Amino acid sequence: MSPYKHEIQKLAKQTLLDNIEIAKVVGCSIKTVFKYAGSYQERCKAKSRSSADLYEIQRTVLLPDIHYPHIDEKLLDSVNQFICDYDPHELVYMGDQLSLDCISGWNRNKPLLKEGQRLRKDYETFDENILKVHESITAPDTKRTFMIGNHENRIQWYIEENPELEGIIGLDEHLNLTERGYKIIKYNGTHRVGKLYVIHGRYWNMYHSKKHVEEFQGNVVYAHVHNPQMFTKISPVDSKDYHMATCLPCLCNIKPDYKRDAPNHWVNGFGIVEHLPATGYFNLYTIIIVDGCFMYNGTYYGKDL
Repeated sequence: MSPYKHEIQKLAKQTLLDNIEIAKVVGCSIKTVFKYAGSYQERCKAKSRSSADLYEIQRTVLLPDIHYPHIDEKLLDSVNQFICDYDPHELVYMGDQLSLDCISGWNRNKPLLKEGQRLRKDYETFDENILKVHESITAPDTKRTFMIGNHENRIQWYIEENPELEGIIGLDEHLNLTERGYKIIKYNGTHRVGKLYVIHGRYWNMYHSKKHVEEFQGNVVYAHVHNPQMFTKISPVDSKDYHMATCLPCLCNIKPDYKRDAPNHWVNGFGIVEHLPATGYFNLYTIIIVDGCFMYNGTYYGKDL
């Protein structure tokens, strides 16, 4: 390896020097510079593209708690129409996309509650009705992030009780998310959209947004609880130093069969983030859906009026 390699690459990345100037600084031939830094013209083009991207507002759609197959089809139809129109740069599945009741510890020794359910069927129908639909209505270069929620983590808990199934029933083994270009965020992991932390959700007390912002000490958006809530924490010594925690609604059926008509505070909806990569500054919008219908930017989505 050339002793000049590291210095050449550093100068090519951090300066606007052309190949001739880099060769003079390093004390090597232009041919050596080209070998390790490529052409000056291509570097200029790449830096120009990178700079432009930094100042292009990035559009992200946050999809919380679908809990497939406990879905409302008319709700998902309106959300899918929005995704098609909005043309996001990124889709973030915020966890609990699959309910996975057939391997739930809550249903252990309750065969009636699991009657007719199959894990393979859950995977296949979720892929056909959710993932492949979204892939068909978004651009091929759309970033796709799949966060593991507590419901997806039921797979890991089930494997811990039945280790002989390791490598057989896993999420990625059946949905091929990694191979398809999805970024997988592990259970209790964190994803960043600009200066916003995206998580599935860790707390569910009455004031869960207050708990999240106090623990994360930053701007955080989460789901998990199925009802929207927001709390702002302000620094007593710096009025500009404040953080917010926002809980999004859910995209599942808010009256599922297993609730047995018990009253709950679940609300339907999802989130939109628009951020500027150059600064990380963002705006987070919570979209509330009522009876499968909502409005955004002057457009109505949902059933015919």
